[in-house]
Amino acid sequence: MKQLQYIAAVVTCLHMCASCTKKSLDGAGGITDKNRVAATATAIANPTWYADARCFLDGPAGAFDDLAVKDPSIVYSGGKYHLFYTGRDKGTGGLWRMGYAAATSIAGLKTASRTYMSALNAGSYFCAPQVFWFPAKGKWFLIYQSGQGASFSTSTDVGNPGSWTPVSSMGFTDGIDFWCISDGTYVYCFYSAQDGSRTIKRRRTTVANFPYNWEAPTVAATSTFEAVHVYKSKADGKYYMIVEDINRYQELWTASSLGGTWTQVAEKWAARDNLRFLSEVWTDQVSHVEVIRSGTDDKLEIDNIDRCQLLIQGVPNGSYGDYGNIPYDLGVIRNYQ
Repeated sequence: MKQLQYIAAVVTCLHMCASCTKKSLDGAGGITDKNRVAATATAIANPTWYADARCFLDGPAGAFDDLAVKDPSIVYSGGKYHLFYTGRDKGTGGLWRMGYAAATSIAGLKTASRTYMSALNAGSYFCAPQVFWFPAKGKWFLIYQSGQGASFSTSTDVGNPGSWTPVSSMGFTDGIDFWCISDGTYVYCFYSAQDGSRTIKRRRTTVANFPYNWEAPTVAATSTFEAVHVYKSKADGKYYMIVEDINRYQELWTASSLGGTWTQVAEKWAARDNLRFLSEVWTDQVSHVEVIRSGTDDKLEIDNIDRCQLLIQGVPNGSYGDYGNIPYDLGVIRNYQ
């Protein structure tokens, strides 16, 4: 009797194993039936990051960006990478103003010509850009901060820096580093609060009403700092929030919906501690980042949070005086080989 029971148990076990889902990724990293379980796991909390050489440096003497280039936002469209960034010029009372450059490769940005974004007519302070295509209105949107608070301009040609409309206000001023993302029904704007609370706030409007008619803010994350960026990872369908800590490294948070509860995945997701240099050692910080996206539109999709490239601003630690004097450059790091 015991032998029959043993045989029955073995047969049952074999049937169960035959229907198991294999936890492995295919060569393309896509979600298939055999790897769907693996793709829904939590993102890797402490990946190793590999740093390429700097790809974009400060401008020539006397230029609007001759001290630092920072706050990158980048999209690939029409065979080119289109980079929007903050430039800082030298001297006491230097200004924060935006620039544009384009090249067929990220490495090619290093020698690309650059343009001061004078078409925005935004005065002496306009910075921290975000660029994306907004299909619902058939326009490119440039989101940024200016003396009007949360600001925007539009264009039908991302490659023409003179085509952007003059600055307009989105209607609120209680933060910096504004970042918009859509779930198809609503557009959310995440930003760093400026009330001393060290929180990330978010507002919401409908796709039809964007970029106006924002609801009152709610708190999305606490005990953090600034430069919030939010993306949707196609590999697992989750949203990921990358936030800069005051000590100049990147935290990682996740949520199943843009309006839902955000949970921290890692305090030090991208930091000097887990950075490996492939050529020059050029930064002790992983500051203000933009993920290289898989598309251009307002959904802000990336292929896989565990296999991505970050365009970051960085600098060797040193005694630079106030924050405005830090000579930031841009370069790419990635969490895969």
